[in-house]
Amino acid sequence: MIKIGLVGAGTMGNTHHRAYRQLTDVTIEAVCDVDAEKAQKIAGGWNADIYSSLEDLLKNANIDAVDICLPTDLHREAVELAAAYGKHVFCEKPIALTVDDATAMIEACKKADVTLMVGHVVRFFPEYRSARELLQSERLGKPGVVRTIRSGAFPKWSTWFGDYARSGGPIIDLAIHDIDYLRWCFGPVRRVFSRTLGGKHEKFDHSLTLIRFESGVMAHVEASWAYPQGAPFQTSLEIAGTKGMVQYDRDKSNSVVQFSATTAAAGVPDSPLAKSPYALELEHFVHCVKNKEVPLTSGEEALESLKIGLAALHSAQSNKPVDLEVVNR
Repeated sequence: MIKIGLVGAGTMGNTHHRAYRQLTDVTIEAVCDVDAEKAQKIAGGWNADIYSSLEDLLKNANIDAVDICLPTDLHREAVELAAAYGKHVFCEKPIALTVDDATAMIEACKKADVTLMVGHVVRFFPEYRSARELLQSERLGKPGVVRTIRSGAFPKWSTWFGDYARSGGPIIDLAIHDIDYLRWCFGPVRRVFSRTLGGKHEKFDHSLTLIRFESGVMAHVEASWAYPQGAPFQTSLEIAGTKGMVQYDRDKSNSVVQFSATTAAAGVPDSPLAKSPYALELEHFVHCVKNKEVPLTSGEEALESLKIGLAALHSAQSNKPVDLEVVNR
């Protein structure tokens, strides 16, 4: 049984709490949040201890790993502290807001000889995995053009998203999902070119990023917070090759993903499957901890995806295309 300390009892903390319920070899032993009432709502179902300080949790709770569901700007401090106490770490995406912070987190976990996995959950969604398997089987032929969409209303369920110094905006917080998935499918990126509404429209923002891969594949990555409040969260994927095309659009297909009344506004999908993508993701983390294996979405993988996101952000700010070596220096 792997014992978890859940850090952050907000939307993603609750999403992970529900996912752990689908696993048989995990228990939440402690919950940490500055809001004791939020922490209690999760802790009560596990008979878990409640802490308002991560360091107090690490000092006193009987845990093997921490699951960090905090705002992105708090990731580095939390991960380094957990590693210093010898705890394995699952950290929500994106790994960090800068290359330096992400690198420091990776090094801290390496030094402590603990597992670090980052929550790029799209790699665990059945539709996206199936599309990648079709691609790898060569049934689509040589891929050429790819399109992804991830869009909805501004996430009002937490105010820190509107502070781009903390969230990175729709490119770093939202498009990073598809950036990571596409890099998993198509490999290294050569150049990005991005545009956003930006500026004073931060709570009504939209981004479009063109990604040119070293293989020659071109991807159109759309991420948006420009929809009215109450609008459904949308995701879609299209991969066109010389022999065929695979398409997924959750609004036009019998998707295994659905939204409940409590999660629709947050853009966090639930699933009617026996194990949701979040449960599959956390199950993989537990497996890697037990077997000392490198996670599919390791810190190093998350760092490479972050570099692409940062290049896109720099492109949007400079109105110029950005070669990846510019941000990788």
